[in-house]
Amino acid sequence: MPKTQLFHFPLLLFTMVVAFAAATTPVALQFKEAPQFYNSPDCALVVDKDRESGSDGEPSILCSDRALHVAMTLDTAYIRGTLAAILSVLQHSSCPQNIAFHFVASATANASLLRATVSSSFPFLNFYVYPFDDTSVSRLISTSIRSALDCPLNYARSYLADLLPSCVHRVVYLDSDLVLVDDIAKLAATQLGDNSVLAAPEYCNANFTS
Repeated sequence: MPKTQLFHFPLLLFTMVVAFAAATTPVALQFKEAPQFYNSPDCALVVDKDRESGSDGEPSILCSDRALHVAMTLDTAYIRGTLAAILSVLQHSSCPQNIAFHFVASATANASLLRATVSSSFPFLNFYVYPFDDTSVSRLISTSIRSALDCPLNYARSYLADLLPSCVHRVVYLDSDLVLVDDIAKLAATQLGDNSVLAAPEYCNANFTS
């Protein structure tokens, strides 16, 4: 089980099934560069002026309470699906510039390569990559009929409260095998109730009440 700190702040967690370190800069995996997406005129200004500016000199929104925070895992095996999911989020959002992406990658993965791949495909994306220690869960995983479920990174979602900055109080978690067809803000606005810290859709008729 994850540490109890996981439930110390209101956390909106959704799993949607819609479907050596080198001295030189790593060469990103090649994908088509996405266009820049702009906010609608009525979108709120969510820049967090108290945070350090990004590499381009612009203020960061990665710790803004007014930003819409999205968390996903990041690895080479599913990078194509992840990029498709990111594109679908931005395409259907009314305020794409107000979305902050938080990517969790295995600590043993080439984070620099993954980061470069996302940056080259989405040069205007607000995102940060967090390392996840696979050994924290690898010994807890039972053999599954689906090999994907045997991957420790698949369980990183349970540790988001420990991985993401404490300034992030609410996040929408998305799997890499989905495509959004509507504004993610509608999903993020889901009410959890006074005593709830987690929400998820019914999956395969599983009974979440127990």
